[in-house]
Amino acid sequence: MEPVVIIQDGARRDENALRWAAAHAQLVRTGLEVHRPQDDFRARLVVVGFRGREAHVPVTARCDTVVVRGTAAAVDCRHRHVTALVSGGPGDGRVLRHAADYARLRGAKLRVLHAVAPSPARHEADTDHGHVLARATAALGGFAHRAVLVHAQPHEAIARCTDTDLIIVGAGDAHGCGTVTSAALHHAPCPVLVVHQPVLETFDGRFAVADRQRALGARPIVTAPV
Repeated sequence: MEPVVIIQDGARRDENALRWAAAHAQLVRTGLEVHRPQDDFRARLVVVGFRGREAHVPVTARCDTVVVRGTAAAVDCRHRHVTALVSGGPGDGRVLRHAADYARLRGAKLRVLHAVAPSPARHEADTDHGHVLARATAALGGFAHRAVLVHAQPHEAIARCTDTDLIIVGAGDAHGCGTVTSAALHHAPCPVLVVHQPVLETFDGRFAVADRQRALGARPIVTAPV
């Protein structure tokens, strides 16, 4: 099973990212490795610390990526809430599957959030966007959650999620972050999971990157039984 990989650039050790990655690796019963950004590796999840404008790393990653930022309570998963950001686009299904999995794994409550820029025609906005949450509810197939439609700019809605341990969002298109993804990476008060479309779906239903040789300098620091 591929490990959780944390990226450290050598300039400074990001203790929050390391703590989050170690706790998650133990939770999913897999190993944890530390790599440099230039290393070649295979991973089920990449974890990076927040680097301000350098938070574009998840867009170029080959697999799902967590950017660890926010309060100590969120990093340590004390709130017991997971928030999925949906846009009505084709990536919502995978975001919701990940959100349900993380909520179940952590024993957390799930919130599904759709932010709509304020409009003078409030009723019209509700009519136009309510179907996004209705489709999300259908996609979750009965998984317990709270669906929330917020009339605010995405960055404003995201900044208000102060009771959340993890925000889950799609990666945007192949050319860069979408608006919501960028807002989450720069305004979230908690770690952000950026969900990528899979490069390869393996036989057991798990998603993995295409075969790449693990770097010789890989340093496994946590190993848990499978």
